[in-house]
Amino acid sequence: MPCYNDGEYIEQAINSVRSQTYNNIELIIIDDGSTDPNTIITLNKFNNTDIILLRTDNTRPAAARNAGIAHATGKYIMPVDADDIIEPTYIEKAVKIIESNKKIGVVYCYADLFGDRTGRWSLPNYSLDAMLLDNVVFVTSLFYKEDWEKVGGFKTTMYHGMEDYDFWLSIIELDKEIYQIPEVLFNYRIKPKSRTTEFMSNAEIVKQTYRSIYNQHPKLYEQYTNEYAVILRDALIEQIFLNRALQEGIAILDKLKSIPLLKLIIKKYIMKR
Repeated sequence: MPCYNDGEYIEQAINSVRSQTYNNIELIIIDDGSTDPNTIITLNKFNNTDIILLRTDNTRPAAARNAGIAHATGKYIMPVDADDIIEPTYIEKAVKIIESNKKIGVVYCYADLFGDRTGRWSLPNYSLDAMLLDNVVFVTSLFYKEDWEKVGGFKTTMYHGMEDYDFWLSIIELDKEIYQIPEVLFNYRIKPKSRTTEFMSNAEIVKQTYRSIYNQHPKLYEQYTNEYAVILRDALIEQIFLNRALQEGIAILDKLKSIPLLKLIIKKYIMKR
């Protein structure tokens, strides 16, 4: 559980881990150079408890996770961010599934959003096709520590994020499968500002990051060249139709603005927003 200035939320995250029906759990918190006084005070409370507290010098999430995983003694790993929550049966169900089939290397689930936005996290259901196009697996998933070792852990050179996407593709390259539990067992907190929102605000950074991920997995994308070409074509067609619908909607709105009463309603609505 990496933590950087998340003292406001971390006790909720810890309680969700402590409430698991699977009891054989080692909880490792990595204080990644927190500067917030409340966070430091909160984390200091866990010294000399059953929780292992490590400290790193603001190395960012990938390196902080790697530090915790390297210290872990368990067979399986599940990263849980300090501001998120897992449901009580998540680990038990994930362990049962990963132990049922040696081909399975990663287990995750459906997820809900909470905080600044609520509802189902509308990620596509897992498929290899979806995964080749974009990351559909969140980092709070169960995997083997030995697989983490085989692929060299999370890449710490990915400054803007998406190291979990790169990591899952590396697991797939080990000829392992990813299994999605069709049940909401994870809750992802939405905050006004996060690394994800910053990442998605810059198109050039997004393009560079995805290009880097593609270049880091040449054998995988070569293996699925034909499938990937079809996926990209379908995604492009979807974007063309979505853009057309957006432009048509804007054109209709412009026409409605010319009607006096509707113009007044739209103006009042915009002022309220």
